[in-house]
Amino acid sequence: MSRRRINDAAIAALKRQSNFADIWRRLKKNKLAMVGLVIVCILVIACVFANLIAPYDYAAQDYSARLQFPSWQHLCGTDNFGRDIFSRILYGGRISLLVSLMSCVISLVFGGLLGIVSGYAGGKTDNIIMRLCDLLMAIPATLLAIVISATLGGGVFQTAIAISIGGIAPTARLVRATALTIRGQQYIEAARAAGSSQFHIIMTHAVPNCLAPIIVDMSLRIGGNIMMISAMSFIGLGVQPPTPEWGQILNSGREFIRNFWPLCTFPGLAIMLTMFGFNVLGDGLRDALDPKLKQ
Repeated sequence: MSRRRINDAAIAALKRQSNFADIWRRLKKNKLAMVGLVIVCILVIACVFANLIAPYDYAAQDYSARLQFPSWQHLCGTDNFGRDIFSRILYGGRISLLVSLMSCVISLVFGGLLGIVSGYAGGKTDNIIMRLCDLLMAIPATLLAIVISATLGGGVFQTAIAISIGGIAPTARLVRATALTIRGQQYIEAARAAGSSQFHIIMTHAVPNCLAPIIVDMSLRIGGNIMMISAMSFIGLGVQPPTPEWGQILNSGREFIRNFWPLCTFPGLAIMLTMFGFNVLGDGLRDALDPKLKQ
């Protein structure tokens, strides 16, 4: 019996490896998605190792080097306090990614739980949860984030909570739609007939089948969250000084936009490239994970 279990586990592992290789093969065919993957990898590496890559301390001020244009000494120039813009963009990217990932995780945990329960349970439970999601989605996500952030105050964790609440309802609907498609499948009925508990069925069958759309949604949501974080920091409701953040750097460069372009251009390019990378990668993952496109 134990040998049979080992063989079954080995077969399952080989199937997972085969599926992963198949997904990777289809993803590599999408050249634009690979460009997005390269951009995302460079961004993540640069931000994670910002303390090793940044040539200066992001908070170090040098008034004798104020508003210098890009040079070999300062690759992106310096701001109005003499701080190195390149170093601040690296550390700002770390904060933006951290807040975006935190908000995605919070949305995924609460939205995924509500979606699984709603889609699998059905009936009154489904109606109640979906009506609550409808109420939440009736409020624009940006407006909701601004209101919550103004209530909680600025900060990394507060900004993550403010953005994540707006993502709970869309995540719940996405997971619910996937759960509804598998609720009546034969293997679910077979698991019930075999005496499996509801929790075991959900964790063994429902959750794994929801992973593909969740991965695609989260990859697209990260870029959108970074844009929202930058927008909130730009208006003073997100990450607060002296912690650097791309939107905050843009805000500090508004008064110099006519005479000193680097202070607005480089953080703007960072936001644009990040959103482009995550969006095209998400599109590629959507195509690679779609079983209808298997060849």
